[in-house]
Amino acid sequence: MDQDRFEGAARKVGGTVEGAVGDLTGDTKMQAEGAMDRMAGGAQRGYGQAKDAVRDAAGSAGDQVSDYGSQMLDQIEEAGDFLAEQIDHRPITALLLAGGIGFLIALASKPTPRVSYLRR
Repeated sequence: MDQDRFEGAARKVGGTVEGAVGDLTGDTKMQAEGAMDRMAGGAQRGYGQAKDAVRDAAGSAGDQVSDYGSQMLDQIEEAGDFLAEQIDHRPITALLLAGGIGFLIALASKPTPRVSYLRR
């Protein structure tokens, strides 16, 4: 729990007590100060609650990212196992497929010829 939550709650209780004493004694200044402390304590407590909520949300987001990362690694491992099994069963097909992929990569990485539209 955040320190602001404790301090805000204590200030709010103190303001309530101060306001009650002001009511009993008829001291309007004490009543007003009690009301101000009560409102300020409530605001400070709310601020502390908001900070706690942000911390909790950040912690759970980190846990979710970690879980997704683990799931992704598991799926990659399964895909690798499946691919290794397919290569063992069909080595010629795998070789042709790898050659085709290499050819496409070579075509894609080949620089495009420069066309000059200027006369020499």
